[in-house]
Amino acid sequence: MKRILHLLELFVIVSLLSGCWDSEEIEDLSLLVGVGIDLGEDDQLSLTHQILLPAAGQSAAATAPSYENITVPARTVHDSVREVAMSKNVLFANQQRLIIINENVLKSLPLDAVINQFIKDNDTRRSCIIMISKDPAEQILSTGEDGSVPANDLYSLSENISATSKILPSITLGQTSASLQAAGSFAIQSVSINEKMLKLNGAGVINNNSELAGMLTADEVSYMNWLEGNIEGGIIVGEHNGKRFSVEVISQTNKKIKTNVKGSQVTINISTEYDTRLSEDWYSNEDSFNSAYLKEIEKEAEKEVERQVEIILNKLQNDLKSDAPGFFYYIRSQHPKFYKQNKNNMDEIFSKANIHFKVDLKIIDFGAKGATK
Repeated sequence: MKRILHLLELFVIVSLLSGCWDSEEIEDLSLLVGVGIDLGEDDQLSLTHQILLPAAGQSAAATAPSYENITVPARTVHDSVREVAMSKNVLFANQQRLIIINENVLKSLPLDAVINQFIKDNDTRRSCIIMISKDPAEQILSTGEDGSVPANDLYSLSENISATSKILPSITLGQTSASLQAAGSFAIQSVSINEKMLKLNGAGVINNNSELAGMLTADEVSYMNWLEGNIEGGIIVGEHNGKRFSVEVISQTNKKIKTNVKGSQVTINISTEYDTRLSEDWYSNEDSFNSAYLKEIEKEAEKEVERQVEIILNKLQNDLKSDAPGFFYYIRSQHPKFYKQNKNNMDEIFSKANIHFKVDLKIIDFGAKGATK
């Protein structure tokens, strides 16, 4: 009996010593963090794969690059992965954070075709974010400060939505796939190179045919965020008594979007409320302790937001004819029968919709200085 127990103990010890049977050394992996997609020559794509490099030791850390870009021509996205495997270890996509698609690619191919392989691939994270680039994606993934990884830098920049209204909420691979399946329009954050630095700059609008309908400027992104009620931070610059002021958004306190359907005509009513702070006031006779004075600032700020919303509505409804704000989701939930009958026609319905927008801004703080005596 004792001999049997000793054999069992020996078996357990040997099993523990064997470790993870399918583990791989990090040096043997090509850890993929970002992919850039450009148009190539001869009807091909050009894909740039950004791979993290393992640290080579403390002394080399300051000079050694922290990533490597591998750019290959390919007929499809999956073809490019096989091309990389001819010169590098097999790509490990579980840590991938970013996909950048040059806008010229989307002028030639529908988005659903471009991201098809990423969606089918079980290893690619559904949480990796998608961006559109004005400059070649290869250049985007080669731009950054020494020691930084461009794909990681862009991922971090996308989290600054609480500091500015000119950035869209990040859209992930999984969310993009869901939006395409819903046959609705949506917007994707755009990135460009500005004075050798990466900058989130505008957005691309994808229509319900998975095509690039057009581009928005950074200001227009802000206007659309106000329209959607997606403001998490940022400022409104306006004028009062001929002098400029800045009102900073603190938080959203209420949001209501109600859709009405009468025949084929849709009406969309949007109402949002925010608590704000008067962060800057150039008027020499400023009197923020006076509630009537603050009311005047609030009204001017609301007029400015409504002016901006009118601009973006005109562009979305008349120029792009695309429901990029995604109001079709509200139609789907509030009028499911109508949506089912018109699912593939939401952009046209949006372009003809009556849209009413109202914003209510309440200044609850004005900083350390509130009056000039």
